[in-house]
Amino acid sequence: MSDTPILLLAYNRADKFERLLASLRAVRAENLIVCVDGPKAHVPGDAERVNAVRVLAESVDWTDKVDLTFRPENLGLRANVVASVTEATEAHGRVIVIEDDTVPGRDMIPFLEAMLDRFATETHIEHVSGYHLVPPQHSGVAGAGPRLSRYPESYAWATWQRAWSGYDDNLTWAMNATVSDLQRIVGSRVGALRWKQNFADAHAGRISTWAYRWLASMWSRDAWVLSPGVNLAHYAGHDDGTHTVLSPKWTELPVYDGDLAGIVTGNPEPDVTADKWVGQTVFEENLYGLTRGVAISAVLEARKRARARRVNRSR
Repeated sequence: MSDTPILLLAYNRADKFERLLASLRAVRAENLIVCVDGPKAHVPGDAERVNAVRVLAESVDWTDKVDLTFRPENLGLRANVVASVTEATEAHGRVIVIEDDTVPGRDMIPFLEAMLDRFATETHIEHVSGYHLVPPQHSGVAGAGPRLSRYPESYAWATWQRAWSGYDDNLTWAMNATVSDLQRIVGSRVGALRWKQNFADAHAGRISTWAYRWLASMWSRDAWVLSPGVNLAHYAGHDDGTHTVLSPKWTELPVYDGDLAGIVTGNPEPDVTADKWVGQTVFEENLYGLTRGVAISAVLEARKRARARRVNRSR
């Protein structure tokens, strides 16, 4: 297996992290970087839950290439992801990133490594996804091989330092982009307005998302995402994800169990049909989504204020 570092991001969910480790043991994954965020001082029992995850991280015994980082205090999802990916890419030049609520299939890591190697100098590609949502009937590119997309998946993915060095946490481009700028990328005026909402929520702190910031960073450079034509991982975070508000409106595809050669070959081209499905189904780039976005923003604002009140009471 390649020496590409595999960054595991965890916090306080020992059951999910244990399942992730079991999947990595099965494929004998090497060169692990495990970063466990620190406990929230104002949350009862959080230190014990975080410690249980740390104990699991220390129990890895199938490889001696394990770099452990235990944050002394809670950074939060956004800051922890950004700091961890930055540290890894600066040290190694590229990285595979897996969140603790993801279970990689047999071929996910080999696929990501193959794409990192093959497209290392293709500067118009900045992100490789290991998780794939789009049903085959909604794809415009035949086969299981890689294709280009505008939408990165953030549960299991990979990138290079050359790309991540352009990550903009301040959403500079996103907050200054015109509707026409966004429409050129997503394909519709309604979709562009929906993303104006998303970026406004992120900028206002209603959601502490690194993923929208990373997407906006890539869009600012007209960069592309490389996606497999099949699903290579299972995501188990819809039940208790940090920013999960509603259940998804799609069904997860089965994890690919075919030949690795079938997913790493072929010349990737933009899958406009698949991106339209993602835009409509996942990001609700439509009139209904615009309307519901107002309600979602209100829910997120209420959560933000409730968190602030809890923190203030604990001081």
